[in-house]
Amino acid sequence: MYNAFMHLNWLAVVVTAVIGFMVGWLWFSPVLFVKPWMAEMKMTEQTMKEAAQKGMAWFFAQGFVYTLLSTIGLAVLITAHRSAGWCKGAELGALVGVLLVGPRLLNGGVWEQRSLKLNAIVVGHELVLFVVQGAILAVWR
Repeated sequence: MYNAFMHLNWLAVVVTAVIGFMVGWLWFSPVLFVKPWMAEMKMTEQTMKEAAQKGMAWFFAQGFVYTLLSTIGLAVLITAHRSAGWCKGAELGALVGVLLVGPRLLNGGVWEQRSLKLNAIVVGHELVLFVVQGAILAVWR
C-alpha cells in the first residue's frame, strides 16, 4: 500500500475530492434530498440559519477534509489494484460504499436510532460518492 500511496496522482486526488464534495452539495440540496434529510434530522430552516451563523464555513472545511481523506483512501485502493477504466473504478467504489462505509454508517445508525429513511439518504450519498470518485480516479491515474 505504501508504494500505491507514493504513486498517487495528487492533482487527480484533489480534483476528485472537490467533485466528491460537489456530489454532496447536490445530494443535500433542494434538487435532491435536503428536505427529507432535514425532516429526519428534526431540523428546520431556522436551525439551518442558526448553524450557518455559528460558522457554516467551518462545517464545509471539515467536510472537505474528510472527503479528501476518503478520496485518498479510495485512490490508494484503485492504484494498488491497478484498476483501469471507469467501470472498474466504479465497481471498486461501489464495493467500498456497499461493504465498508455503508455497514459502518448503518452500525452507527442502529445506536443513534436513525430512521430507515435517514439511513438510506446518508448511505446512498456515500455509495454514489464512491462510485463517482472511483470512476474518475481509475480513468485519471
